[in-house]
Amino acid sequence: MNVSRQQTRAASFVAASVGIMVLAGPALAGILDIDSVVVENRRFNDYPGSLLVPTDTYPTEVSWLESEFGVGGFANQHVARFSENDATSYVFLNSEGFDITVNAFLDVGSPAPRKETGFRMDTFVGGEGFFIITSDNEVAAFGGPFPFYSFGGDAYDLGTVVELRMIYTPDDDPDPFDGDAATMEYLYNGASSGPLNFGNIENGVINGSDFGVYCQNQPDDGNPGDFSFCQYTDFQVVPEPACLALVVMGAALVRGRRR
Repeated sequence: MNVSRQQTRAASFVAASVGIMVLAGPALAGILDIDSVVVENRRFNDYPGSLLVPTDTYPTEVSWLESEFGVGGFANQHVARFSENDATSYVFLNSEGFDITVNAFLDVGSPAPRKETGFRMDTFVGGEGFFIITSDNEVAAFGGPFPFYSFGGDAYDLGTVVELRMIYTPDDDPDPFDGDAATMEYLYNGASSGPLNFGNIENGVINGSDFGVYCQNQPDDGNPGDFSFCQYTDFQVVPEPACLALVVMGAALVRGRRR
């Protein structure tokens, strides 16, 4: 049987597409399996007598209303980590791209001392990474392996809803020394940092990290009416666009070839 060059090329495209789907499939399935959060109230509990009202109706809303702090020390912190089973934190991998968006809101009784809320990734061996809004109006990403970026020290209007989005694109091959780099892009109300290269030896997210949102409150001991309300609504968690596009393209090619 004679096989034309065109048929050979078509077969190669299909094989490559299937390969892409096989490689990317587990990562896509993992990210798309995120369906809940695991809430840890009072991770820091320096004001143990405070009145805390948490809400978890993920993906609709995750929030903490805290008041009547009383006597204490530094701060209280509350965390909600992404999960695929409503019981344990989802384990993020270096090779797993993601695109995560949420609407965030912060209101307080006293802007100082600083209260903050936003995304938090715990890399364990590499420190904590943050993309946050604060009661003193800062919007910035920093810490751990995260590339640093600031949208400005006066960018957030306290008491307003804003959109926070993070797009993680892993390196496109397994060689960490070929000059490529994983990137993180931060978006604040649609304004973009652009893709920023990671500078850590892992070249991106550290395997085994957990990721979610948090609220940290340093109360004003001189204001008994001080409070904090950290609210997140409309969570959207999907694979990063480039990875998703490759799989969609591969699936389309396979379907087209089978016709």
